[in-house]
Amino acid sequence: MNLVQLTAGTPVPKADANLVDAEVLRRELERQLDGEIRFDAISRALYSTDASVYQIRPLGLVIPKTRQDIIRTVEICHRFRCPLTMRGGGTSQAGQAIGEGIQVDTSKYYNRVLEVNAEERWARVEPGIVLDELNAQLAPLGLRFAPDISTASRATIGGMMSNNSCGARSVIYGKTIDHVLEQTVILSDASIVDFREIPRNEIPSGDTLEAACYRTVLTLAEEYSAEIDRRYPKILRRVGGYNLDEFTDPAKPVNLAKIMVGSEGTLGVVLEAKLRLVPLPKAKAVMVIGFHDLLESLSAAPVILEHKPSAVEVMDKAILDNTRQNIGLDRIRSAIVQGDPAATLCVEFYGDRKEDLPPRLRSLEADLRARNLGYHYHSETDPAAQARIWSLRESALGLSTATKGDSKSISFVEDTAVAPEKLSSFIGRFLTIIRSHETTAGVYAHASVGCLHVRPVINMKTEDGIRKFASIAEQVADLVVEYGGALSAEHGDGMVRSPFMRKLFGDVLYEAFREVKRTFDPLGILNPGKIVDSPPLTANLRLGTGYRTVNHSSWFDFTEYGGVAGAIEMCSGVGACRKTLAGTMCPSYMATRDESATTRGRANALRLALSGQLEESGLGDEGVYETLDLCLECRACKAECPVNVDVARLKSEFLADYWKRHGTPLRARALGGVDRLSVWGSRFAPLFNWLTASAPIRGLNEKLLGIDRRRHLPAWKRETFERWRMQRTEPRASASGPAVTLFNDTFTNHYDPEIGIAALEVLERGSCQVNVVRPGCCGRPLISQGLLAEAREYAAKLVEALFPIANRGEKILFCEPSCLSSVKEDAAALLRGEQQKKARTVAQASLLFEEFAAQLDLPLRAGPQKILLHGHCHQKSMGLLQSSMALLSRIPSATVVDLDAGCCGMAGSFGYSKQHYDVSKTIANRRLLPAVKAMKSGDVLVAPGTSCRHQVADLAGATALHPAVLIRSLIDPTEPRA
Repeated sequence: MNLVQLTAGTPVPKADANLVDAEVLRRELERQLDGEIRFDAISRALYSTDASVYQIRPLGLVIPKTRQDIIRTVEICHRFRCPLTMRGGGTSQAGQAIGEGIQVDTSKYYNRVLEVNAEERWARVEPGIVLDELNAQLAPLGLRFAPDISTASRATIGGMMSNNSCGARSVIYGKTIDHVLEQTVILSDASIVDFREIPRNEIPSGDTLEAACYRTVLTLAEEYSAEIDRRYPKILRRVGGYNLDEFTDPAKPVNLAKIMVGSEGTLGVVLEAKLRLVPLPKAKAVMVIGFHDLLESLSAAPVILEHKPSAVEVMDKAILDNTRQNIGLDRIRSAIVQGDPAATLCVEFYGDRKEDLPPRLRSLEADLRARNLGYHYHSETDPAAQARIWSLRESALGLSTATKGDSKSISFVEDTAVAPEKLSSFIGRFLTIIRSHETTAGVYAHASVGCLHVRPVINMKTEDGIRKFASIAEQVADLVVEYGGALSAEHGDGMVRSPFMRKLFGDVLYEAFREVKRTFDPLGILNPGKIVDSPPLTANLRLGTGYRTVNHSSWFDFTEYGGVAGAIEMCSGVGACRKTLAGTMCPSYMATRDESATTRGRANALRLALSGQLEESGLGDEGVYETLDLCLECRACKAECPVNVDVARLKSEFLADYWKRHGTPLRARALGGVDRLSVWGSRFAPLFNWLTASAPIRGLNEKLLGIDRRRHLPAWKRETFERWRMQRTEPRASASGPAVTLFNDTFTNHYDPEIGIAALEVLERGSCQVNVVRPGCCGRPLISQGLLAEAREYAAKLVEALFPIANRGEKILFCEPSCLSSVKEDAAALLRGEQQKKARTVAQASLLFEEFAAQLDLPLRAGPQKILLHGHCHQKSMGLLQSSMALLSRIPSATVVDLDAGCCGMAGSFGYSKQHYDVSKTIANRRLLPAVKAMKSGDVLVAPGTSCRHQVADLAGATALHPAVLIRSLIDPTEPRA
């Protein structure tokens, strides 16, 4: 029987969300499920996009807590004939993670490792587990799940199976399909099946949906084996279409998990999977090679492959140049790249012994030099240095989207692959297509397997841009067919490549794909419109010609982005803000695992509000307020987001607009004006401290100001730093060193004067001529509360006072990182004209105390053997943690350990709020408090930030010292001055 001829040209049935009664569906889901059911406008909006150019608002959202929740969701959607789209990290670049019906997010709860068999090297997992989190649990066993994609910090195993993901080391490990042993799957009729390897004579029979699936796949694979052999690319990296090529050998056992992998949720829903594991490499080495020409670097790839590397990754000049916008990445690039290369190749080798790898590096370098390939060769055998290099490469996806303005480097033809020996010629032709459309593109990814990600720069808000988008896509598809390559090599088909399935595979196989889909999903409810019968390429665009944003005036200067909307639109959805194991971004997401708590979620909410898609064209929407509420304004996103989306600043801008619409609450005014309150607090310190610690006042503060009664407010000091200085009587030695100015901030002056005293004495001991100034508050509390009119006034006053100091070349030192951040980063953005120029001069002169003190000749005696350093978030966002490390490392015999504990959870006034208390505590308990509680006798905790010190005191009963205080205590008084 010829199945294809029977159904040729007949589209697969497609469920229609418009025919579903949303309210009845919602009630049924709420009645049967234990998980979260969300049909509100904001949640639907946040799940309307992924990392693609598309946007489809779902009918509702299900966040399942249990296996039974997922089973019941499928059954209900089948009964209601409602489309169903599964979602993991939402990082899909082809649009396969969005759909119009119910979206199911497995990442929040359904993310456990169920079983690990280290001896047999396999693990059973739930699909919502993130790759890095899985591998972190496997690492103590010396094992890992092999596919190592650049989005490993947020991509789920379910998403990887859906896409058939690969990664940098696929030249040795292959694709996800090569490592999936079994799957437990819910079919579209809600029946549960186990797909594993079975002999062909044992496949199910009868009239069940499971039996029909086996029959259709095997019949199609047998009948069209010749066509499959002719049309499927003969390369390692092909993930487009359905994997019928896995079933053409009649001698091989059958495993329908092989058709499920890469099917993008269109054939069934995975409940759990059994995965093959591989041993961790015993030794690794990396070489970064600079090239004067991109095509030259691609010509070198086949030569390098002769040396049996584990990875060969390329980054072109456009990607490398974008690293300069990120402090941390720029530092890495500068350390490994010489000159201004047109491209680099990052080559990695695995080995059984570390000593085996340097000869292989030397052999490769000699071979390349002999062939005149490359001009600079940087080798690394140190694991930490290699990790930094790979972090640069893994940021390439985000860096490729770093274009400012309406024209963006977008993902739509970024996933092609050809045989490596054809790569240079292919990319040369590819770039000719790009240039013929009068645009440019960034190029990066996997030269080892002929898969490069090419991202053209296009303005998707214009008709001309959309025409270029469609034309480039069409021409690249033709080029791929000509070269016998794959249009989708790891990112999947989704909505951006499914329209080309017929062109790539031909009429016969396209109809076979339809038959597969029709059999597995007779009602068309599973992620419809993907792989077969997709909407037109230009349908459902996130932007498009109808996209408009309000020309919203702003307090901060967003000129470089073309306005506040442009700053928001920098977010492309790559989801780096969903990482949980390292860094600081985003602390509230790490605590809640909720999409609304990500940098991406907040940027999406603001973008949709500004473009009038939340039924209000502006920034005042209540749902947006709730989405931004858990932003701690830690500014980690500014440093750790590949494109530096600064949600802290956007939140301040939003609050200013929101208060204008709805009135400013007492709490915001009180906390924003902490500098004025502190003057009175210090004057009446004993009385006020006693009152604020009393139960009645704590209850009143909770009621009026929202300050949680469980919190202990910091105590005011009657003898402020300023008063101490005025009353200082001891003679000061003559100073022969540089003149510096110490900024006496509000917190140092009124709460922690001992820090100011210590800093002053350390500087004087270093022979500095020290001037102390207190021209007013830096304005950080006002900025945090969105009181930007007052913050601008404060900034102007501060700049006028500090400009003469900066203009004469004197350094201005800050003990509090958040105050430095305000002066270095916010003052100039708040001011305009001549004041802005002065603010930039002040910013250049402003340093963290530790930056300057680390350079002084200080006679230090031995102190604690182990110092645990917890950096302030603003300090880390400015790339200044190393300055604290450098100063503390001057202490003889001391080992300084960076806790890398992320955010402490206090974040200024955030953690004092009643509505934030639990989240604040959860954030602190992730990494910081366990590290503090594990401290041994004699260990010392150092924290430059006021908030951090109060958090550990409040929640752990521990004392954290400011670096200046510790250094001052260790200065040897018997040593002569420098």
